[in-house]
Amino acid sequence: MTFPFHHGRLALSFAGTVGDRGSERTERLPTPSQLGVWLREAALTSKRLEPSAASYRRALQLRESIARVVAAAVVRKRAAAQDVAVINDVARRWAPRPALDPKTLSLTSGERDPVDAAIGRLALDAIALLSDPEERARLRTCGLDSCGAVFLTPAGHRERRWCSMARCGNRAKVTAFRRRTQVPKSL
Repeated sequence: MTFPFHHGRLALSFAGTVGDRGSERTERLPTPSQLGVWLREAALTSKRLEPSAASYRRALQLRESIARVVAAAVVRKRAAAQDVAVINDVARRWAPRPALDPKTLSLTSGERDPVDAAIGRLALDAIALLSDPEERARLRTCGLDSCGAVFLTPAGHRERRWCSMARCGNRAKVTAFRRRTQVPKSL
């Protein structure tokens, strides 16, 4: 399975692992092993990982918190304090921290579990995105009503209307074409 990474930030692509939030939810990470595949495809690890049940639950909780906080930011509303606390807690507890190796004095990341470290990096990415007013101003929702995906418009470029031209943009254009060319039914 190949996952979409067209949202503009890893945290947004992670939130996008639930498809069609605007209508029928499509879970793209139904198992811990699928989370491991996503983390590898996102280049957050180079190893094949099998996340534990606890790491999987923590990742899904983080994903939903990111999705709700981002959705609030898009409509310029205050995010729920509980969701912000989840993002902060995951970053504080699981994100890699620079450290010195006592034997070699070389820089290490201080990682314990690679899955939790990858999840921590996602929380850090969400914090970087949401704490930057310019980035927040570039957040948009997909123009296809049934999608509900959030993406980041590129700075200095024409604004995107869809999360992906290949998927939602094409669907919207086909629907508009069919509406324009549809022959009216006679009474």
